[in-house]
Amino acid sequence: MREKLSIRTTLLSSFWILLTLALLIPSWFYYRSITGAVTEEATSAAVKELKLVQWLLEQEGSFHDEEEVQLWLSELGRQKGMRITYLAEDGRVLFDSDASLAQISEIENFSTRPEVIQAQSAGLGLTIRHSRTIQKEFIFAAKQVTGSGKLPAGFLRIAIPFSNVKEVLNRIKRTFVIVVAIIFAATALLSHGLVRRLRSPLNTLTDAIRAIGGHDYKRRVRFSPDQEYYPIAKSINQMAESIERQFLGISEEKQRMEAVFDGMREGVMVLDSQGRILSINRALSEMVEKPSQYEGMRPIELIMSLELQESCDTMFRTAGRNAYVPDKLQIELGEGRTYDVTLVRPEDKQEGMGAILVFHDISELKRLERARRDFLANVSHELRTPLTSIKRYTEALLNSKEPDPSTLSSFLQSILCNCNHTEKMVDDLLYLARLEGRETPGIETTSNPSLALTAAWTTCAALAESKAIGLLSELPKEGIDVAVDFDQLVQVFRNLLENSITHSPDGSSLTVTYRIENEAIEFSIRDEGPGIPRQFQQRIFERFFRIEKQRGNELGSTGLGLAICRHITKNHGGKIWVESPNPGGLTGSTFYFTLPRASSENTAEEGAM
Repeated sequence: MREKLSIRTTLLSSFWILLTLALLIPSWFYYRSITGAVTEEATSAAVKELKLVQWLLEQEGSFHDEEEVQLWLSELGRQKGMRITYLAEDGRVLFDSDASLAQISEIENFSTRPEVIQAQSAGLGLTIRHSRTIQKEFIFAAKQVTGSGKLPAGFLRIAIPFSNVKEVLNRIKRTFVIVVAIIFAATALLSHGLVRRLRSPLNTLTDAIRAIGGHDYKRRVRFSPDQEYYPIAKSINQMAESIERQFLGISEEKQRMEAVFDGMREGVMVLDSQGRILSINRALSEMVEKPSQYEGMRPIELIMSLELQESCDTMFRTAGRNAYVPDKLQIELGEGRTYDVTLVRPEDKQEGMGAILVFHDISELKRLERARRDFLANVSHELRTPLTSIKRYTEALLNSKEPDPSTLSSFLQSILCNCNHTEKMVDDLLYLARLEGRETPGIETTSNPSLALTAAWTTCAALAESKAIGLLSELPKEGIDVAVDFDQLVQVFRNLLENSITHSPDGSSLTVTYRIENEAIEFSIRDEGPGIPRQFQQRIFERFFRIEKQRGNELGSTGLGLAICRHITKNHGGKIWVESPNPGGLTGSTFYFTLPRASSENTAEEGAM
């Protein structure tokens, strides 16, 4: 396909065509006119010379013999610089100024020469041609004469060299060529200057437009008001300023929208008009395993939920019928995460936008709802066990008219034990409620973990002795104070020790260690029990939660100990977790919890007290 010529090339081509026509056509006509005039002048002079030679012959009149005629013609030809030939009527050469009488007989017949033929018919013949005899260009003029004396009737012919005239014409031609060349050269220089003068501002304008197109909106074109391109430059500058203002406005708006978009806690997915993903925000990318390239995917390719994809397809199929009424559904993703998804087709749709999906993480609400249901079921179960026992023993005593003293003592002892267990459960519930309400002392107090562990082990000694379980403590007696209330630290150690003793085999031992991590201290309590299945390791810190296979009706355990430990450590900026089986083993459990380390100032104040 032919490329389109630029405006500059078109203008220059048109200019050169016009210049060529303006110079060559007049020059050609002028040269032709001069050539014609010079040739006509030369032929007129030749005719005059011919008539002059005829007149001289007539004036000379009588010649004594042919040799005298030959000598006279030779001398006249030499004087005039021409060749004079006298022909008979049949074209034979009788006399020739350029030959001797002996040579004349060898000259061919001139009856076929054009000028002779013209002279026969018109009385006068005139031609300019190349002489085959002398191999030069001449002006030949011939005239029919009547003859007199030694000169018979015939034709008088002269040949004047045309080289002089040709030289004049060549000089004129060279002059024309030089003049035209000079004009073309001057025009070329002028054109080059004009092109450079035009190209420089055009290049400046082009570079400015290209820079603005490349987002360099601060680029400006500087021209003085008297320059031809000043209006264009001014328009380009105004355009750049307008684009820069609009771009800054759009950029600021985009940044605000992106800040809001990425700052939302809810996940957001934007679909195009074909139901494919345009973009997602940071919250949603953290919810799902985002691939490197998600644009153009269908929602099901990013979130494995057939229900979500079907809802999107239904929303796009029903476009125009309640299209702007949001749809809602709940989906579950991995690791027990539940999301409430709102699907909306915006009424004022932007170009390419089809729908917006908002993902609300309601996993915590679901967990709390499940915990509430479990709590109600568990507390009902835990309270029913001792209350049922109390009711049964009470009914038995009421139905017995005279109970045996030993039986009466046993029943009353069971009633008292169940009442104590119920009271302990209620006290733990109230204590846990206070912990959840953060009705606890501040962390400005310090405690010695070694002393707290000793106090906790004292309360568990009877239970430990019944199973012959020992305690190995690696806690130093001094130097690792923690910023926590002493009684609450004792409560954490006590609950964890009771839990480990309860589930440890007879004759085993518990190991308590510690590790300093920056501004916190990590404690661990290791037992040799059966261990905790992985699926229950996160839930054992919930209230009343027990592993089903070990759940029982034994008194003494309220099912709130680990929940209390979690709240105490959480309220003091720490955390608690379990690892099972033990590192390097197949059974057992190790409970870890962290507490902030006491600062030197708090330790000094505590020592002063």
